[in-house]
Amino acid sequence: MEQKKAYIITAVGAGGKSTYLLHLALSFVSRGKKTALTTTTHIYAPEGERDEEGVIRTASGIDYIGTDAPGGKLAAPDEKMWERMLRAYDVLLVEGDGSRCMPVKIPGEGEPVIPEETDEIAVIMGRHAIGRRLDVVCHRYDEKRLENGIVTENMLEEIAQEFYVDPIRERFPHAKVYYVPGTYEPEEEGQTEGRERLPVTAVLMASGYGRRYGGNKLLCDLDGEPLYRRSLDHIVQALGKEHVVVVTQYREILDDMKKAGIRAVHNPCAAEGISASIRIGTAAALEEEAEAVIFFAADMPYLPCGEIRRFVRQFLWSGKLFGCMESGPEHTMTNPGAFRLYDAPGGKEDGAPGRVRSHAADSLLSLAGDAGAMRIMKQHPQEIYHYQTAPQYVQDIDTPPVR
Repeated sequence: MEQKKAYIITAVGAGGKSTYLLHLALSFVSRGKKTALTTTTHIYAPEGERDEEGVIRTASGIDYIGTDAPGGKLAAPDEKMWERMLRAYDVLLVEGDGSRCMPVKIPGEGEPVIPEETDEIAVIMGRHAIGRRLDVVCHRYDEKRLENGIVTENMLEEIAQEFYVDPIRERFPHAKVYYVPGTYEPEEEGQTEGRERLPVTAVLMASGYGRRYGGNKLLCDLDGEPLYRRSLDHIVQALGKEHVVVVTQYREILDDMKKAGIRAVHNPCAAEGISASIRIGTAAALEEEAEAVIFFAADMPYLPCGEIRRFVRQFLWSGKLFGCMESGPEHTMTNPGAFRLYDAPGGKEDGAPGRVRSHAADSLLSLAGDAGAMRIMKQHPQEIYHYQTAPQYVQDIDTPPVR
């Protein structure tokens, strides 16, 4: 084999690897370096056609290389492809670890998977885990290896050092190994201040029939107030009532919202299923000129306002087209679900072009039947921001309480 030419940087750890490597790749391309992104595990394949050598060439000048894998992903290149890459490129950027979209990770046996020729190894932990419970945001969390607690900056660095940096330096003494804190937007002082700057509309879907419950559960008493009000109160506290729209078929709820000064929209098509609430809520958000719409189920009263606010802020900060909460060892996707309504920001002042409505918005407006919006997300998995939360927070109420 010819002498290695490419300089190799491998990113391992958890939240932020793909973003870190993409920024590096753009920097190298801008300096005239022939650059490729690849993996030893799995990465999402960008749009584009492969050439005869299996290379996906993108408009940014970055090449993506790997073998086809299920779910629109690329897996590790085969040996011949890898040898060809070593000779053909100035820089190879490798994603050498997976964390199931979680911001913190303890590696399992055989992880991470780092090419022997690697020159640099960046260990990344997601700083968006700060302020949250470690057992909720850590992939492969093991209470025997890590004490649970609220994640801090120092905790992230200590985890990276103990489970990645130190053992990797022993395995790869020739390589430069370093810790990179993932990007993070710090929470503002005073959580209620600044919420008006969140360009979102929160839609509370309150049109269900409660068939499994045996009646209209939304108006049933939960600790002294209607069930739907418990969910609504948390959303209002998190985002402000000026950002909330309630979609409902029930006159009692419409009247209650009028008294509370909260916008409510009648749903005349509730019998159709959840898609009617989604279409109506999306239209309301577009009328409000919101950057994104967030759908909440009215029968999930245990989701704290702090989790709501953090989810919305981190979704917006991520730049992703979609966002959802997920919980439990199976990473079950659940409400609330977030959808960016515009592909690009813009204004109409001084002749500037207006914003371009996203394909997500058009998909929401065309939903029909008893089909939820999650299926729209799942068609573009690489565009989803996953927010891990505790299972008890996203528990819904489907049966009457036992008295």
